[in-house]
Amino acid sequence: MSLTSRLQAVCDRRLDRQTVGLRFMLGVLALSRLALLLWRIPALTGTAIAHDLRYILDAARLSDQGLYPYLGFWMEYPPGHPWLAVGVYRAGRWLVAEGAIEAWFYAAFGVLLVLCEAGTFLLLHAIALQLHGAQAARRSALIYLLLTVPGYVVAGWFDPLPTLLFMAALYLLLKSRTRWSGLMIGLGIVAKVFPAVLLPLAFAIARGWRNKLICALIVVALVGACWLPFLLASPEMTLASLRNQLGRSSWETIWALMDGYYGYGMVAPLAEHMDASQALAANHPSDLPWTQITIFFALAYAIFYRQAWRIRQPQEIVAAAAFSLHLLLLYSKGYSPQYLLWTAPLLAILFPNRRGALYLGWLSLFNLIELPGYFSFFPEFRPLLILSVVARTALHALIAAECLRLAVAPAFWRVTASRTTAPAAAE
Repeated sequence: MSLTSRLQAVCDRRLDRQTVGLRFMLGVLALSRLALLLWRIPALTGTAIAHDLRYILDAARLSDQGLYPYLGFWMEYPPGHPWLAVGVYRAGRWLVAEGAIEAWFYAAFGVLLVLCEAGTFLLLHAIALQLHGAQAARRSALIYLLLTVPGYVVAGWFDPLPTLLFMAALYLLLKSRTRWSGLMIGLGIVAKVFPAVLLPLAFAIARGWRNKLICALIVVALVGACWLPFLLASPEMTLASLRNQLGRSSWETIWALMDGYYGYGMVAPLAEHMDASQALAANHPSDLPWTQITIFFALAYAIFYRQAWRIRQPQEIVAAAAFSLHLLLLYSKGYSPQYLLWTAPLLAILFPNRRGALYLGWLSLFNLIELPGYFSFFPEFRPLLILSVVARTALHALIAAECLRLAVAPAFWRVTASRTTAPAAAE
């Protein structure tokens, strides 16, 4: 056998081991989530326990009365979430008996979210492979697998789907598929607003003004095509939904502590969602100067965005996306434990080492202190919530600063070097 053939055989064996390793981790991720789902479905079906899956199901059941999201009642989510729930519920009405609808809904919705996280996991590995190579990509996948709390995927929270769309948009952006990235960003915004942070970044790094404008137009067209029909058909409920999503008061953040609020995110009961005037009824009072706070964060992002036009390398792009997300979390009035799913893949990609494990491990721990720790077991012991929120906020600020350095510093030094070498070359 020639030397070339031997080298090719060694490479093939290494590739096979890498593929087997990724498939094994993917299998562990899927089976762990599905096992939790199989335990959760019989534990919740037929009970009067209040939980997120039941809330989503009750909203979908209103379609039996001819009431649909954004048409007959307002919702605290963008249209993608409640309408997908309606689709799953209506499919169940066709496929299973009346008494099995609840179990069907929990199972179908849960499996969909598990599939979304599996897709995110594969995209995480693909992006890490592009940034660092095969060995570091496996470490990134392992960090995510071991240190991300699995219960968030099967609890009924919708975040795995917009996270998948966010990661798909980022992956396409790294491949210079700007228009397809715009499509994923638009779909992500329809599901949940946070993927919108990728649009300014895509606009900055896309090559040529034609690609920049087409990407922006795709996003605007998708979002408009989703919202405009509801606005025309039922402006009252659509505007009430927007008021709720944009005007909710603070919860589980440093801003909530300043407001003296120690509860979780609240909205009016579902029975009151048919009344547009109740969109902000569950808000608590706040004396914080939100105009000045918004201006401060807008200026901070504007300073960063000026440098973002110099970003070109894959690691810089991922770091810029991570910085944008963490800045959004620092600004946001509210925080829920499942928001960890937004940033966990990016942390695992950028830091495929002990630092990434510590970042993700500490964030998971702070989440568990809040839920179930504070809210389920010690709801009267407010220092527990204060400790968790302050520590999480400080860690988000630290991670944002680190991501800003990774995003901006290399581009800054490249430009500086080119400016200093140009005169020397001229001489």
